Amino acid sequence: MNPQKKVTRQEAQEQQETQSEQQTQQEPVCEFGSVEEMLRHDAIHTPVPPAIVERLQESVRQLPPAPRRSWWRRIIGDSGL
Repeated sequence: MNPQKKVTRQEAQEQQETQSEQQTQQEPVCEFGSVEEMLRHDAIHTPVPPAIVERLQESVRQLPPAPRRSWWRRIIGDSGL
């Protein structure tokens, strides 16, 4: 037989709690001035799942092309009217 030490449930739970406490202490605290800042931060740090990327690209491919503006609207602009 192996003379290895058996780990009890309580010891295992204590190890997990210690690890989670260490991870919590290492994470920096972020304060945001507005909800928009928080959402921007979240968008930068949250990867988009590949399935969502594929579905979005497929949806964009199915959109009809944007109507072309006439040559005189491109020159003058829409605000001139």
